[in-house]
Amino acid sequence: MVNGLIILFGLTMLYISTTSRLIAHTKVLVVQGLLLFLICASGFSHASITAIVFLTVETLLVKAILIPWFLNKVLKKTHSNRDTDANIAHFWCLLISSLILFGGLMFSMVHIPSLSMINPVCFGIALSTIIISLWLITIKHKIISNVVEFITMENGIFLLSLSVAKQMPMLVNIGVLLDVFIAIYILGLFVSQINKELGDLEVSHLSDLKDCENND
Repeated sequence: MVNGLIILFGLTMLYISTTSRLIAHTKVLVVQGLLLFLICASGFSHASITAIVFLTVETLLVKAILIPWFLNKVLKKTHSNRDTDANIAHFWCLLISSLILFGGLMFSMVHIPSLSMINPVCFGIALSTIIISLWLITIKHKIISNVVEFITMENGIFLLSLSVAKQMPMLVNIGVLLDVFIAIYILGLFVSQINKELGDLEVSHLSDLKDCENND
């Protein structure tokens, strides 16, 4: 059951790599948050009440509701709908993402089973998610797309932390969660300001930004 949820989490990365609709990207974040909650819930019987409450808030409230809601507000404010200018066609994005996902699973199945404390499927999907997210950041043109990939990468890191320890790494999760809050808030302001100044959210337009001193 848990492995099925983890594999489904990995499949969401294939979907996000093939769609240009930004609103669909935020919906994927909702699905990932729900899946992370269900994956965490499978270990709630061995967790303390504090850990259960924290993980529920982190996965359901923050990852599945708060962050997607904030990004939807940014999309509406900036009138961004699609990221259609990726460097690679959708078919090749799907193929490469599938190969990364398959490679991550094969690597974990071969090298991880000897480590009894690590779930091979969880480790492989988490590692693949991080790699796919980093790769998508390099080929997407819209800044908001890069923000979404940053969040999926953090979700992969969260899943990786679950795979390497039977005890919930609450201290690590708190630190990561704080970083995400700060990053999303700053990036939201950053995106809004760029849209106001340039009227577009293409990454290539960042090269047009110059220090005010250079204009004097």
